[in-house]
Formats: sequence, structure tokens, C-alpha cells
Amino acid sequence: MNIPVFRSRYGGSIQWHDGKRHLADTAVNHGYHHIVAWHILLGSNAYYIIDRCTEAKAAGAPNDVFSFDTIDRFKPTEHKSWKHWSTFGGTGQVREIVEYIVAELDRHTRALAAHRAAMKRAGR
Repeated sequence: MNIPVFRSRYGGSIQWHDGKRHLADTAVNHGYHHIVAWHILLGSNAYYIIDRCTEAKAAGAPNDVFSFDTIDRFKPTEHKSWKHWSTFGGTGQVREIVEYIVAELDRHTRALAAHRAAMKRAGR
């Protein structure tokens, strides 16, 4: 049984892989599909996207966040305030593209989980 391949009409960082894992793999993005989708549209490098996902996981951020503010205008120290996708007021077209990428990532996550479960049952 072949490992499911993530195919997206968006190039760039979304195609990153290290030979074992892919940016679409939840072992890499920790389920933060909105972060991945948003930063794909921004043209961010894969290592930056992976860092943001890891940071979100460490902070216990909800899975629907897509970015964060790092400037606290009232205190001189750095403060991270996570932005939820539901509060994003971008254009309808941007929202549509991000939601499309998120749906692709969700489908891939389910396919990958099914593949891994089948491999485990087969003793591989």
C-alpha cells in the first residue's frame, strides 16, 4: 500500500518534504492547517511554517489560529496574541483559497491516518 501523496494546485512550500515527512503531515504541522494555508499564500518558507506550527502547539493554541501578533503596544516585552481564523476579516477570495487548502490538508490527514492504521494492522 503506497503512502498517500499530497497534491495541491499551490506550489512552493506546500511541496516541502524531508524524504519521510511532508508539510501536510500532522507530525509536521500538528494539525494547524490554517497556519499552513495562510503562510502558503504569503509565500513563507517551509521552515518558517513548521516553526509557527510548532510554536502554536507549544503555546496550546486552538487549531483554527492562522497567525499571531508579536507586538504588545502597551508593554515593552514581547507578547503573542493568536489570531483566530473566524476573526479574520480578509476578502472573500482569500478566505475561499485558505479554506480550500485547509480542506485539502484535512482530506490528506484522514487518508494518511487510514494508511498508517492499515500498515499497523499489517504489522509493518
